[in-house]
Amino acid sequence: MTDIIKVILVDDHAIFLNGLRLMINECSQFKVIGEASNGQQFLELLTDLNPDLVLIDIKMPMMNGADATKEAIEKYPNLKIMALTMFSELKYLRLMAEAGARGFILKSIGKAELEFAINTVNSGKTYFSPQLLDEIAEFDPADASGKFLEDLNERLTERELDVLQYIVKGLTSQEIADKLFISKRTVEGHRANLISKTATRNVVDLVIYAIRNQLVIV
Repeated sequence: MTDIIKVILVDDHAIFLNGLRLMINECSQFKVIGEASNGQQFLELLTDLNPDLVLIDIKMPMMNGADATKEAIEKYPNLKIMALTMFSELKYLRLMAEAGARGFILKSIGKAELEFAINTVNSGKTYFSPQLLDEIAEFDPADASGKFLEDLNERLTERELDVLQYIVKGLTSQEIADKLFISKRTVEGHRANLISKTATRNVVDLVIYAIRNQLVIV
């Protein structure tokens, strides 16, 4: 029997929260074990509950999603957190990525995509709603933080760009290794170099940076 994925929901809009809970609980694989209306309440829940995954809003009163995510990950490094967002909140994505969020889904998400997103992030991969990737790609690269695009392009190797393309597609290190006929350890070395060269914090932050700076095709 497949283990139930335990989920905590964090959002300050009661109607949206109720609808999301109903949608998640309709799936036999998932169970909502707690709900909070702000980041502070969420952190208090973590002292008593042991979720596998958290779906959290970005903009909330008292404590926002980025601050709550950062504090939660510091205390519980293995906790998987996915951000709930709207197109108007794209400017906050890197804050959430730097805080440790592993995925981003639009609040307009349907049941099928929600199930896929939860299973993907719970398995250790990253996930972005496809429409969100398109919107991120339309951001002006001049607005992106980090090193200048021209300088970055000069220093990224062809193999690093190959690895980066597969990272953005959400493949694991082993899957990338199989695609490129190299070892998993080599892939992890390229990934570490990419994070260092782009001055990003983690893989999710790297994905957002790569898309915004048009380093990959989405």
